[in-house]
Amino acid sequence: MQIRSIGIIGTPGCGKTTLCSELDFPVINLKDFAEQNGCLGPICSDGAAEMDVEKLAQIWVQPNELTLVDGHLAHHLPVDALVVLRCEPETLRKRLQDRGYSSKKVEANVEVELMGGPWSELLEDSRPIFEGSQGVESWIKAGCPTHSTPDSATDWINQP
Repeated sequence: MQIRSIGIIGTPGCGKTTLCSELDFPVINLKDFAEQNGCLGPICSDGAAEMDVEKLAQIWVQPNELTLVDGHLAHHLPVDALVVLRCEPETLRKRLQDRGYSSKKVEANVEVELMGGPWSELLEDSRPIFEGSQGVESWIKAGCPTHSTPDSATDWINQP
């Protein structure tokens, strides 16, 4: 299978946009894509807007060239492969506080990261998955061979 789309996923603040900007591939920002296609709801009190990922998945068209999809919900699209970014919880807390997130939103996102980030939603996913940012470009150029699994995912709770 030719890989034409790779979802770059992880909790908000883990470095998805930074990684996408460092790699030499076209990028689709999932929030912008949702807004352009009428799939983004009104902004809630926490500053976020609900995204209709089911509708986005239905209208998704594979790009003609290898493209990164930057967004923590990109795994809901029929992309060909996934890169899961993780962030040490205290670093994530600081980044989200610096963004001006409410303490409730900061703690909710840190808890998600502590519990495995998006991995719980990928347990039966058969797409090639890579966890981390180091070596991701080589992995992509190698055709995205299977690399990471939920069993090999970073476990922040058991980190020393």
